[in-house]
Amino acid sequence: MILLLMVLQLQSGFAPSFLAEIAANYFLDEQYSNAIGAWTELFSRMPERGRILYNLASSQFMIDSLSSADSLLSYDITDVREDTLMLARDLNSIALAIQEDDYAVVESSVNSLRIAVADGFSLHCEKTGLEAGLNWLDNHEPPEDQQDQNEDQQDQNEDQQDQDEDQQDQDEDQQDQDEEQQNEQQPPPHISEMTPEQAQAILDLVEDSSQAEDSIGTKKMGYPAGPIL
Repeated sequence: MILLLMVLQLQSGFAPSFLAEIAANYFLDEQYSNAIGAWTELFSRMPERGRILYNLASSQFMIDSLSSADSLLSYDITDVREDTLMLARDLNSIALAIQEDDYAVVESSVNSLRIAVADGFSLHCEKTGLEAGLNWLDNHEPPEDQQDQNEDQQDQNEDQQDQDEDQQDQDEDQQDQDEEQQNEQQPPPHISEMTPEQAQAILDLVEDSSQAEDSIGTKKMGYPAGPIL
């Protein structure tokens, strides 16, 4: 079929739009090898179109030609949505890592897909890729050096957490010291800075003190008992 398509192309010269339609139909009919031939021919004519490259990589992915798809997806594809391209890279990366038994890359791809699925609006392929990665991780042990790295990272995280808590305690202590120092250095309000209510409260207090009786109730406080000479 691909040979026939190429012969017809050489004889009649298919328009790019018609060739793209043929490639898309091949893909939808799950004739991925034929789709690859059509996308490749179309890309040779229009190498500036990143979407053609993306579709070619998608076809490569469907026939498990993951290394080829990975190479194509590494190009700077500007006319494909960023989230769509990122998803394609993650799915291809996790499939390729599983194929190559690369524990670290599978784990990294699972973490990326976990974030993508967490928003609640993920596609079915994201959930499928995440489940495949999690199942693979459950049935494989990390290499010894990976285990050591994980333990070292865990220790570093715990140390960092302890440092953060110590820093928080120091910040709180410093804040308390600053507040105490500010209270000690703050002078009492000047008479000119008093509100009328504050001034009246002080006058009332002085007046009450001057009218208080002494301990035996015969004279005002502040004056000796007996006649005043």
